[in-house]
Amino acid sequence: MSARSTPRRVLAALLGATLLGGCAVDPRVRVRRLEDEQRSLTLAVQAADQSIQSASTYATEVRSPGQGGPTFSLYFTPAMLEQLSSQMLPYRAPARDFHSKLAGEIIVERLSGLRFISRNRLMGTLHLRGVNVRYTGSVPGFAKKQVQDFQKAIAHGAVADLEVQLTLDGNVVRAKARALAARLVSKRDGTAEGMLRDEMNKRALRSPLSFDMSIAGSSAAPRRLMVTGNHVVITYAQ
Repeated sequence: MSARSTPRRVLAALLGATLLGGCAVDPRVRVRRLEDEQRSLTLAVQAADQSIQSASTYATEVRSPGQGGPTFSLYFTPAMLEQLSSQMLPYRAPARDFHSKLAGEIIVERLSGLRFISRNRLMGTLHLRGVNVRYTGSVPGFAKKQVQDFQKAIAHGAVADLEVQLTLDGNVVRAKARALAARLVSKRDGTAEGMLRDEMNKRALRSPLSFDMSIAGSSAAPRRLMVTGNHVVITYAQ
């Protein structure tokens, strides 16, 4: 056997072992895995493309402002947005706005941990707690203690991880939030937390918040909204 042919035979043996090993896996499982990987790769590519386009547009504007006419931009950092939110919070709302079977009040205390992500979105954490919250639905005997525990836990507070999509509609910025997860602070309960998250999305977060970005006494109007890694940028033009 020649020294030159030895690596080829080793490579052939490795390939054969790999193929035989792959045959031991259910083909349907392999197809599902490949489909999941393909979806993940597609989403990653789309996010990267959007980020590149946003960064390119942002860089062009910084290098040559005002080429398309008189323009200026407002830049908001995460700290600035958290400060602005503190002027609107705390906010009290009926508990039924968060869950159809709850009575009492929910106090939205603050928004924290803001960070900017691709496709004009941001992430953040909403802090809330219940006041005299009661579950008004019918409860079977075996679940009464769980309901009582939830009523006590919500009084000690909960947090919701939010994803917020920003869009510009004329002079108005619309912020459509979606709860990705909810957590009770004092006592974890996956069932109750999942139900709270789902009900928040169906009720409290069903409609976007609207912010009028027009400037009093100025004819300039917002023309573009863009989220970069560090700023929410709103560009105005005459």
